Amino acid sequence: MMEKILTLLVGLLIALGGWSLSRTFELSTTQAVLENQVDQLEFDIQMLEEKMNKMMDSDEEIMDQHKKLFEKLENSNTGYSYN
Repeated sequence: MMEKILTLLVGLLIALGGWSLSRTFELSTTQAVLENQVDQLEFDIQMLEEKMNKMMDSDEEIMDQHKKLFEKLENSNTGYSYN
């Protein structure tokens, strides 16, 4: 009778160990997938920030060009007034 109980307990321990190992592997896989997704999102954000910076620089350049154009128009004798 004692041998049957010990065999049952050993079987139960092996089953729990297998379940624990399976669960650990599942969690590890999920974590790796999520870390990869976070890395991709960080890369996408970096690319968007670079594009935004280029657009801001371009906007500043356009604004400077318009300012210079209006200054030239105001200083010329064409008869136009933008005031």
